[in-house]
Amino acid sequence: MSGANYGGRQPNNTAYIKQFVNGTTTDLWKNMLYTPSGGSPTQVLTPTSPTYGSVYITGDLYVDGNIVNPSDVFLKDNISLINEERTNKILNIKASCFTFKDDPYGKIHYGFIAQDFENEFPELISVKPDSKYNNLKAINYLEIIPLLVDKIQMMQKEIDELKKL
Repeated sequence: MSGANYGGRQPNNTAYIKQFVNGTTTDLWKNMLYTPSGGSPTQVLTPTSPTYGSVYITGDLYVDGNIVNPSDVFLKDNISLINEERTNKILNIKASCFTFKDDPYGKIHYGFIAQDFENEFPELISVKPDSKYNNLKAINYLEIIPLLVDKIQMMQKEIDELKKL
């Protein structure tokens, strides 16, 4: 006899399903066939309405693919280089290690304190929706990358100039 041995019990088929929305609304998301220019058709999950602007996940997010942000010049206005004064503000930010108060395992994390970061880059701070705490501040970590790259480029230029001496 072959087959799975469940000890006479049926497995819980919903054990690994994450419920994102409480309530009875079932039409928040739709599957759509998307074909990028020059690419292959692919299925994407998209909100049914443009008013559904954010997704809030309380646990970890695992992605087997990439996290991709639109960055086409077609989408942008008022483009300018990051000035040195702004880039140098990154040196005022102190990186921290910490644990989260609600984490029963006490896992160590690395990052920044939003209130400290807000002093230098308020445009990268937003308020996180949370039913337990009011006005929790969150950092847009992805937009820190261009500041770091610009600072590294400036530092490399200084290194190259010093090597010439």
